[in-house]
Amino acid sequence: MNIEEDIQKLESEIATYEARHDEKVKYNADFMKVSRSLNEIVEFEGGRLVASDLLLSLSSRLPDGMYLDRVEYSDGIANIQGSVLVSAEEASRLVNDYLRSIEGADVMQGLLDEYKLTSLERGSVGDGFAFRIEITKKEEKK
Repeated sequence: MNIEEDIQKLESEIATYEARHDEKVKYNADFMKVSRSLNEIVEFEGGRLVASDLLLSLSSRLPDGMYLDRVEYSDGIANIQGSVLVSAEEASRLVNDYLRSIEGADVMQGLLDEYKLTSLERGSVGDGFAFRIEITKKEEKK
């Protein structure tokens, strides 16, 4: 008789633990679902280059005599076109200094990391030179 009572108490206790266990499993599943959603949001936001931040960063680094004519960003490639209204020697120095300056821009860190001056040529109208800079993501090695 005592054994039967002990068995019933233990079965009752097991049922209580099972209910708590099921509840904890449910909470864990809910937590994992929310965690996955948050990770997706962080990944999505982390991989985006905000246009206004890019434009502010590029324009704030412009030295005197240098102007931006066009900025495009699409599919992980940024193209920057502009002009410099200075002598040939000064144009080369200014554009290269500008290129080094934007390499350090926080807004592009982790998103774009290969900076190339693709052209620097005499402008079509008057004095000055037109330049083009291309910024891309380096290909990851397999």
